[in-house]
Amino acid sequence: MATTTKEDQVLLQQLKAGDQQAFRALFDSYYKYLVVTCNNILGDSETARDLAQDVLADLWKRREQMEIKIALKPYLRRAVVNKTLNYIKARRLKFTEPENNAEIHPLDDSSGLQVLEQSELQNLINSAIASLPEKCRMVFTLCRLEGMSHKEIAAQLNISTKTVENQMTKALKTLKAVVGPYLERGMIWLGFLWSFFEKL
Repeated sequence: MATTTKEDQVLLQQLKAGDQQAFRALFDSYYKYLVVTCNNILGDSETARDLAQDVLADLWKRREQMEIKIALKPYLRRAVVNKTLNYIKARRLKFTEPENNAEIHPLDDSSGLQVLEQSELQNLINSAIASLPEKCRMVFTLCRLEGMSHKEIAAQLNISTKTVENQMTKALKTLKAVVGPYLERGMIWLGFLWSFFEKL
């Protein structure tokens, strides 16, 4: 993992000294990023904003004691993911088997010839992920976007690894149903797509 940059080190030193302008700079640089990271898991933008604010507020409160050895961005990302997992645990979210999901259909494309650019494909995938059922989206995001193993996810969410596997299968089938038709029409293949689908 990347170590702290010189810019990060200067910013952290300023924070430790109680520099409020440095904190504002950090807030402006990372707040939206943390909101998106949290919202990807929860699908709740209002709560995501609250949790992102909490992470940055915690950093300010602990500024004199903090010892950050890695780059600020991954450090804060991990902090907001942990904060989100704690929020999920506090809600005592239950995973039931089986989960009856709505049937997924590929998006309609009347022309049959559409070729998506990378940015359009990214938006398509983001929308597909956001449309997943709550529990399914959480498991998928923690696995494929946060790099957690099935065992780690099971432990964090207090569910079985089998449930994690089932939720991942549902998520990947949904994404394939949405994106697959465009891939079949000769659209540019993105490397990150393969990382989503290779284990299905």
